[in-house]
Amino acid sequence: MDRAKGFRTTNEQQQELFSERACRSVARRRFLLYGACAAGCAAAVGGSYWWRHRSGGAQSHSWTESFKKAFIQTFSADSADVFKADAPKGELWEAWQRRGWVREARHYLKLGKNIHCKLCPNECRLAPEDRGHCRNRVNKEGILYTLAYGNACSFNNDPVEKKPLYHFLPGTKTFSFAISGCGFRCLNCQNWDISQRKPEESKDPRGESLRLRPETLRRLTAEDIDRLSLFPEDVVELTEYLGSPSISYTYSEPTVWYEYMYDTAQLARQRGLKNIWVTCGYIQEKPLRELAKVIDAANVDLKSFSEEIYRTLNTGKLEPVLRCLKILKEEGVWFEVTNLVVPTYTDDLQMIRRMCQWMVNELGPDWPLHFSRFRPAHKLTNLPPTPASVLIEARQIARESGLHYVYIGNVHEVDDAGITYCPQCKKELIYREGFFVIRNELKGGKCPSCGRKIAGVWA
Repeated sequence: MDRAKGFRTTNEQQQELFSERACRSVARRRFLLYGACAAGCAAAVGGSYWWRHRSGGAQSHSWTESFKKAFIQTFSADSADVFKADAPKGELWEAWQRRGWVREARHYLKLGKNIHCKLCPNECRLAPEDRGHCRNRVNKEGILYTLAYGNACSFNNDPVEKKPLYHFLPGTKTFSFAISGCGFRCLNCQNWDISQRKPEESKDPRGESLRLRPETLRRLTAEDIDRLSLFPEDVVELTEYLGSPSISYTYSEPTVWYEYMYDTAQLARQRGLKNIWVTCGYIQEKPLRELAKVIDAANVDLKSFSEEIYRTLNTGKLEPVLRCLKILKEEGVWFEVTNLVVPTYTDDLQMIRRMCQWMVNELGPDWPLHFSRFRPAHKLTNLPPTPASVLIEARQIARESGLHYVYIGNVHEVDDAGITYCPQCKKELIYREGFFVIRNELKGGKCPSCGRKIAGVWA
């Protein structure tokens, strides 16, 4: 995934953002070089590495003061339901509006000047100037606004297999993008550097306005990415220019930039493009059914099959994700499921068996399941990668439970990790190496040997 070098700030310094003596930020990787002690502390607070000081003769914040603010903010963010009095103010709020990066949010209730967000099961209740748990939604004078619209911080033209989707337009590219933010706080998050950030920490509204279009694509700099806009019409235009048949809303959690995703997907549908939602599935029923009208495929991350593990590993609940899978099936959206096997958390083979049996009984045997190898990241750097033997066992359990299409991801030592087999005659139909299709022998979506129809979207 391409990652943009972001413009980042803590809330206490937002009002200094546009002062004549501009603040200077230090990138995480550079900060980690400042000393082993500082690096260890930075890891302990989950990457709160950005600090600022005034230049010239102005009084500077000391390193310890800046780090203390970052430390407090990180742990309060992880433990609190919402960010109190943390909405952008003054020049920052005005600049965000000028850029067009603000829209009134959908799916909320007004409670006088207070707000009850109804987008995801977190159901944040926000007083004026509060920011939601996802970091993207704020209450300004009794109106819920999203700060995540047209300000993508990461984008790339990916193989669709990277999502991962193995039964949806295999071998094609999908234009993929993200805005920072997420409704979860996963200890193992692979994309924590964007999912656990506020929009203001990944974008800079200062400077000349710039929109990402085909003519600007090849001459972008890192500073351009900080300030550029990518509105729905720009996403569609770029996707067509790149010759990709689909758009993927991915990398962070697209549900928390719902308005941006929905408007883009609606426009893409009108232009004959497909839409892919890569998600943790943590969404309320009403917005989900609305979104399903413009989404063609999804990969849903079923993080475990335990309410307790969802609470401790992800700060969420299992039941809404299971409901999401059922609704996607009802709405006719093609989906595939990913289960990241995290050592000591989600590698319980009996739990995996229960999960696979639930999928067969409640969804049916034809929805693909991807077991993915955990790699140490974010707050679980102390754990080892998932052994390949555990992933192979999990795959065998899934097959024994009756699932027809089971894959292993993030491994190179398992030769048949990405092969699609005919569930009837066992013929190898699609052979993959990593994210790339090497051979596809499907004929009209069917096995050429026995004529069995293979579940998926093939054209």
